Amino acid sequence: MSLSHPEPVNPKRIRRVQERTEVARASLISAGVPLFAEKGFDAVSVRDIEIAAEVKRGMMAYHFGDKETFWKAVADFTFEQIDAQRDLRLDMMKDISDREGLALMIRFYVRFYAQHPELSRLMAQEARQESWRIDYLVVTHIRPGSMVLEQHVRKILNLSAREFAHWYYIMLSASATIFSFEPECKRLFRLQPKK
Repeated sequence: MSLSHPEPVNPKRIRRVQERTEVARASLISAGVPLFAEKGFDAVSVRDIEIAAEVKRGMMAYHFGDKETFWKAVADFTFEQIDAQRDLRLDMMKDISDREGLALMIRFYVRFYAQHPELSRLMAQEARQESWRIDYLVVTHIRPGSMVLEQHVRKILNLSAREFAHWYYIMLSASATIFSFEPECKRLFRLQPKK
């Protein structure tokens, strides 16, 4: 075929390739979430990710470039779930009393961590050490979300910035720990945390 008459583009073929790409990326991210949450960035190899995702060797690099970029995609996926749901609740708070709004927000965090203990586990891996990863999480996800929450909570409870910081960590710990520490809870109290 000459350059002046290129082969016609088959839209169905393009769509299938795009679908396969989306499936492969989603499989990799789905595999990466529990791996990074349980083992941490340094303990997870590219091959571990590819094996868990059941994809061919080299697929992670093909779709994401390097492990750092992949980790950011996993973190973004994880936080986008909480960001969207939190923003919906913040919008609902406009229509209810301050105390009801605060209770709504706390219940939201409890339910979210019950359904997604991997977020708490990921933070347990990253929040306790200085790294580019905690910088990325704070700048990209945590600070924007906590600033919005802080506006509401400080006004409702009349807290200083320092008091809000303590409230924030108490609320997150109280919301997440029982689900994140599920194996301990089952042994200690013979209780399966509800999800």
